[in-house]
Amino acid sequence: LEIYFNGDLSPGYDYLSLDSYLDACPIMETFILRVDQGDNMALLTDSVFESAAPLRQMPEHKHDSLKNVSIFGFCFAKSIVELTCHILESATSLERITLDSVFDGLDKYDLGRCCATSSRKTGACCPLTKEGILEASKGLMAIDVYIMGKVPSTVKLDVRKPCSLCHTLEP
Repeated sequence: LEIYFNGDLSPGYDYLSLDSYLDACPIMETFILRVDQGDNMALLTDSVFESAAPLRQMPEHKHDSLKNVSIFGFCFAKSIVELTCHILESATSLERITLDSVFDGLDKYDLGRCCATSSRKTGACCPLTKEGILEASKGLMAIDVYIMGKVPSTVKLDVRKPCSLCHTLEP
């Protein structure tokens, strides 16, 4: 199952509600979530860093067949962190989870973000504004703080970051 969200149309969406799709598809092995926040990160109302409330947890749902999960455009939205934690706790067959802090519409086939280090044919990295780089950094911080400690030893965590050759905040 692959789901695409356009942030222009759905800022503030409750990503934890996507658990209902996982429940409805008990034999699903792969789940891909693409979150294109665009310029709407400033509209994000549920920052995991600004909420005093604890992370929500779903009732005891087990997703026994789910093996591979990818979230492209992983951000610091509390509900996307909650969904990720829920998947890590409930997907008993999970083998790999990929969290990409950048939504790169040109990298649909995991070719690699940077043209200097991959087989990418576009000739350039995913365009990111300074704000986009900052938001990706906040997403990476959310992974460090809320996700890393919940990854079972049997699961491979792949964290993808902005290209350090082309996207730096250095002057």
